[in-house]
Amino acid sequence: MLKSVLRNLVVAYGVYQVSWWVANPLAFAYAKLTQRIIYTGDFAGAVLMPLVLTVPYALVAVGAGACVAWLVESERPFRWSTFAAALYAYSGFFLYSWEHQPTALDRAAQIVDATFLGIACVIGGMLFVRLGR
Repeated sequence: MLKSVLRNLVVAYGVYQVSWWVANPLAFAYAKLTQRIIYTGDFAGAVLMPLVLTVPYALVAVGAGACVAWLVESERPFRWSTFAAALYAYSGFFLYSWEHQPTALDRAAQIVDATFLGIACVIGGMLFVRLGR
């Protein structure tokens, strides 16, 4: 059982790491499409902007959640996609660097971004379990 758990942890972490290699070129191409969008106001800057800018990462997170649910050896593969979602949320919350002291709206945007990626990963795992098996 321990060998299976360790293998599933390594698979989930590996899929999470590979997803960033796929997401960064996709985000670069997506940024070329959305570079002229201007967000005015507090709500648009703190909530809508992170949602729009993280769409390519969220699409890859959906795929990562589905890959984790597909590759693990478990009776409940959906639970392992939550581990990858936790990695996405952790990287969004704690591995974020600021050039200057962030404001409350900057922190709100960071929370929206990290939560969006985690939810997208969970949705990918749930879709695979519901439709793939």
